[in-house]
Amino acid sequence: MTAIAAERPARKRLQPAERRTMILDEALRLFAERHYSIVTVRDIAQSCDINVGLLYHYFDNKDDLVRRALGYAIEQLGASYEARRAAGLDPLAEILAWLDTHIELARTLEQMVKLMSDYANSNIRDEEIDGLIAGFYDGEKKLLEGALRRGIEAGRFGPVDVSRTARRIGLMLDGIFYASASRRDQRIADDIRDLADLVRVMLGVAEGATQKAVNARI
Repeated sequence: MTAIAAERPARKRLQPAERRTMILDEALRLFAERHYSIVTVRDIAQSCDINVGLLYHYFDNKDDLVRRALGYAIEQLGASYEARRAAGLDPLAEILAWLDTHIELARTLEQMVKLMSDYANSNIRDEEIDGLIAGFYDGEKKLLEGALRRGIEAGRFGPVDVSRTARRIGLMLDGIFYASASRRDQRIADDIRDLADLVRVMLGVAEGATQKAVNARI
């Protein structure tokens, strides 16, 4: 036994922020693989190869972990999008950047959607989780509506109904992830690219403007 133990590689010592991120990653993965209601704190600790007591050093309880895991996924999406739009993209490129971010973080967003769906279909209601979900969709609505208005004002887009068009884009984006979960066809990236083409058609974007937006993304 001593010889075997001596051959084991030393576990990397993580900084608190790194360990917290690892716990959130594993929690989100387990919540997506199973129903979050049956995943225990012990399951998450074992998956992270840490003591249960150490996990409680970072999170109050399982409910707190569910909230933080959902918030963590939403934060990743927001940070990735902000990094893409920091270069001062035009209105079309802003919308396309939002779609591209969903491709980049597809796996994390699949897990997030599964957690949100399981929560919505449960009898449990949590004010903070409700606020996180509402805030996520409100942020998407403002992002899309803002880009649409700027595009119309600049003469880049046709005279579309801003509110309805933003909602359609959001609903179609949601539908891609829910369809992937039910069909298990792994077409998220291709379907989002198809949605990007459809958005250009919906907005009446000219070929030249489309190419300019594509160049801005490269």
